[in-house]
Amino acid sequence: MGIPSISNQVNSALNLVVMNEAEIIAYKAEHHVDSVKKALRPHGKPNRRLPVILGKRTKSGYLETCTKFFERARELTGKKLLADLFTADIVLLTLDTYYMDMSPATNRTLLSALTMLHHACRRKRWVKGWCPINGTLRKHVRDYREDGAVRAPRFGYLPEDAPRLIEHMQATGSEFVLPTEVILRCGLRRSEVAGLKGSDVDKENLVLHIKGKGGRKRTVELPADLAEKLNTSKEFLFTPNQAWKSKFYQAVRKAARALGIKVSGLHRFRSNYAQDKYTKLRAKGLTDREARQKISTDLGHNRIDVVGGYIPL
Repeated sequence: MGIPSISNQVNSALNLVVMNEAEIIAYKAEHHVDSVKKALRPHGKPNRRLPVILGKRTKSGYLETCTKFFERARELTGKKLLADLFTADIVLLTLDTYYMDMSPATNRTLLSALTMLHHACRRKRWVKGWCPINGTLRKHVRDYREDGAVRAPRFGYLPEDAPRLIEHMQATGSEFVLPTEVILRCGLRRSEVAGLKGSDVDKENLVLHIKGKGGRKRTVELPADLAEKLNTSKEFLFTPNQAWKSKFYQAVRKAARALGIKVSGLHRFRSNYAQDKYTKLRAKGLTDREARQKISTDLGHNRIDVVGGYIPL
C-alpha cells in the first residue's frame, strides 16, 4: 500500500478535532451553555485558541490551507509524511520560501491552521513535543512585512522611491500600474480602488466620487492625465474581490524587493499622497491644522488626529 497523499493525511488528522453538529448539540445540553465556542475557550478568553474545529467551513479552510503548505514542504524536502514534514526547520523553510509576500491576514490564518493540525497530529501520535508555531515563529512571520502593524505610523516611501516602483512595475508589464497610480495621486484605499466604478469617475469636473469606510462619501480631485487613462465605460475599472486585492499588494511588494526598497505596501502610496498634498497646502498659506483637516477629509477620515499616522508632526 502506497503512502497517502498530503491531502488525505491532513484530512485524517483534522477529522479527529472536528466537533460535528450532533456533538455540538449534545455538548450544549450536557453543559447547559448557549455557545460551545465561548464555553471551550481556555479560561473564557476570546483570544485563546479553541481545542476543536467547529463547523464544516472552518475544517474545509484548514484542510485546503494545510494541504497546500505541506505540498510545498514536500517539494522542498522530498519527504512525504506529515510526521517527517512537521518540524520547526521544515516549517520555517516553507514559510520563508513561499509566504514572505503573503498578506498578514493570510499568514495569521495559516499559522492558526497549522497549530490546530499539529494538535491533531499529536492526538494521532504522528508527532511529539511542542508545536513549532510558537511566539518566536509568529514574530518572524510578522516581520515579513515591515508595515504589518496596522496601528503603527506609515509615513510613505521616500519621495523618489514611489515613482521608481511604478516605473519598475511598468517595465515588467504589471497589470497593477494604473491602480497604483490612482492610490499615489488620489489617495484612495486599496478597497476603494478595487471597487471603483466607471460611474464614479467625473472626467468633466476631474473628480472621483468615493464611498469609503463606514459608507462615508467624499469627492477626490482627479489629475487630468490620470483621468484619460481610466476606462469609464466599464462597470468596475478594476476587480472588486479579495484575490485581486491580494495580487495587487504582492505586485507592489515584489517590486519593492526587486529595487531593494525595505518598506512596502499599498498604504505607503496613500501616505505619499497625503504628504505631497500637505506640502502644497502649506505653500498656499494654510496653517498646519487647516492643511491636516483638508487632508483628513480627502482621505476619508472622521478624525483629524488620524492624519498623524501619515504626516509626521
